[in-house]
Amino acid sequence: MRRVFGGLMLAFTLFCAPAALAETRDDSAARLALASKFVALMQGEEMGAALAQMTTMMMPGELEGMSDEDAAKFRQVMGDMTARMMPRMFEAMAPIYADIFTLEELQGLVDFYQSDIGRSMVAKSYQAAPRLAAAIQSIMPEIMADMGNLLCDEFECTAEQRRELKSAMAEATRN
Repeated sequence: MRRVFGGLMLAFTLFCAPAALAETRDDSAARLALASKFVALMQGEEMGAALAQMTTMMMPGELEGMSDEDAAKFRQVMGDMTARMMPRMFEAMAPIYADIFTLEELQGLVDFYQSDIGRSMVAKSYQAAPRLAAAIQSIMPEIMADMGNLLCDEFECTAEQRRELKSAMAEATRN
């Protein structure tokens, strides 16, 4: 009896295995499709432009060895490249989200980003980005000074090393 039952279980398992594998593949394809949709909804139309603007803003005011005109061209090219690379970045992101999130989670994310609140959040996030970058940039000198002090405290800097580090940190925040 045990052999018969074991044989039936094995036959049932072998019979169901292709269906289980197909279901996993179907789930995988569905997750990838939802992840791609999630990435598209999450990025909104403004993301490329917002990232290009942030890239341009974060570049130092003066680029060493460049005229103002060349520095402006350089910033423009960097901003344009950032905007142009975004589709490839998002394409690369979808399989990662598909691997990490469940089908239900991805559906929830898509539902949220398709909602009025989700669309508003995306638009307002990009509106906030330049202001957030400016806020971070404004506190950066203080953060760098604190970091320099902590480093010197930890590594027991001499007074001269502390001054040099403080000067280097201050210079880094000006660029």
